[in-house]
Amino acid sequence: MVKSISAVTKLNLKNSKLAYLIVGIILATQIIQNNIVKLIMAANGVYSSVDDVIIGAGAYAWLLPVLVAVFIPTLHFRKMMNLGAKRGNFLWGALCAEVILVVAVAIFNTALFYLVDIPMYATGYFPIVANPIELFGWTSHGMVIGFLRQTAFLLLVTSAVHTLTAAQGKWYGFAADIAIVAIISVFTPIAPLREALLWFFNLIIFTSAASWQIAACLILAAGIYALNKPILARKII
Repeated sequence: MVKSISAVTKLNLKNSKLAYLIVGIILATQIIQNNIVKLIMAANGVYSSVDDVIIGAGAYAWLLPVLVAVFIPTLHFRKMMNLGAKRGNFLWGALCAEVILVVAVAIFNTALFYLVDIPMYATGYFPIVANPIELFGWTSHGMVIGFLRQTAFLLLVTSAVHTLTAAQGKWYGFAADIAIVAIISVFTPIAPLREALLWFFNLIIFTSAASWQIAACLILAAGIYALNKPILARKII
């Protein structure tokens, strides 16, 4: 079983070349535009306005696990089944692939933030470099905790995207879509419900209690991803 899961994991990672290409192009574009070009301009005495804000290039890497979470249940499932993979092994292999990508992206973005974004801004020649791990307050407890908080949140996002994508085309998928829209539409204008919604987002993103945020994201991610088992059992090849 372990070998089968490992094989499915490797195939999921190998077959995600389109996601790698899309994110690679976006990253290259942003690095050229926001780093290399502005560095050349600064070397020639042309500096950015102090009011300018750019998104750190590493933040765009967040798109990678999200895109893969879309591709796995849509493009990879049928290929895996035709190759003889069992549904249970496919589920675990998909999870392992997404966890690997989430951890890799979290490491990449954290490293880029500390090694590129902060030094760039410190020179005074570049605009404010905005990165989610700083905007969300995840770096307030240090680099390691910031990495763990980012990882937990990305796991929650990818599990939700994977599950919603896998459920599309079925009544429960449409029901989930309607429920999400209804929650946003109904909760936003009603003060008590809006407070509940804000409390939830604060718990999974902004709270200063890192342990609560990490635990909440991991528990929710596990619960949401577990829904894939009955979804996968009913999925037609």
